[in-house]
Amino acid sequence: MRTLTDLLLVGVASVVALQPAALAQTYPTKPVHVISAYAAGGPTDLIARPVLQYLSATMGQQFILQNRPGANGNIGANEVVRAAPDGYTLLFATTSQLTINPALYSMPFDAARDLAPIIQVSMNPSSLVMNASFPAATLQEMLAHARANPGKLTFASAGIGSINHLSGELLAMLTNTKLLHVPMSGGGPAINELLAGRVDMFLVSPPLALSHVKAGKLKILMVSAPRRMSLIPDVPTMSEAGLPEFKAAGSHGMMAPGKTPPALLRRLNEEAAKYLRSPDADKQLGGQGVQIVGGTIEEFAQFLRDETTRWAAVVKTGNIKVE
Repeated sequence: MRTLTDLLLVGVASVVALQPAALAQTYPTKPVHVISAYAAGGPTDLIARPVLQYLSATMGQQFILQNRPGANGNIGANEVVRAAPDGYTLLFATTSQLTINPALYSMPFDAARDLAPIIQVSMNPSSLVMNASFPAATLQEMLAHARANPGKLTFASAGIGSINHLSGELLAMLTNTKLLHVPMSGGGPAINELLAGRVDMFLVSPPLALSHVKAGKLKILMVSAPRRMSLIPDVPTMSEAGLPEFKAAGSHGMMAPGKTPPALLRRLNEEAAKYLRSPDADKQLGGQGVQIVGGTIEEFAQFLRDETTRWAAVVKTGNIKVE
């Protein structure tokens, strides 16, 4: 009798173990809602839409992008945290909202515990953009000017705690310079202030400044990428500019609620990775000036852990607080 009971228990356990794998094979059976924690029409939307269009076409159900802006990304992310872990509510995240926010805010959730990585989609290098009239043609000339005028050189950001803000603080720390932070209400206003000459620099993704660079109103001194970018082939990388330890880039990736079955996460990772390896992705995303990443769930998880540790140190050293 005991043997029969043991056999029954083994059989039940086997069926239960197979359920997530079988679910992943039939998933999705209804539309999938993908939350962006930022306003419609911004950089996150531009990167998310081609990925979701591909998933809709290949997985047989619509992947619908929904914008839930507010609290520097925390409102949209928290909606995903509270959703059922069944693969039908996902987050298209900027990794800064997951790796910088924990050091700045009293968070309504634990990103490392309550959200599960799916895939890192892209890396968006920062570029050091200055008004064309600024008397420096290289990073080293800019730093010499900053050291000769401590606390007078200003850098704009899209707001306190943004990737632009922390990138500027990191630049000051690594170069032993004193820079003055001027927070704005977004990337657009920051560019306008730079064009008007009311701030000296802005660390931002190159596409946001490129039209003004071509018009001769702004200039780019360097880009925080491992290799030169095709959009700005004459601009040196940070290593070429003499500061290889500077690493500051925005990034985007897909996340799911924390208890989503691993089989579903792997299925989503595999499908998204197919797109990211395709010529269409190179054309659609590469044309926006981002670097395509892809890779495994484990690689994305390690990236998030490393970035969280690194930015927490910058926040602590710079005594950065959200007012």
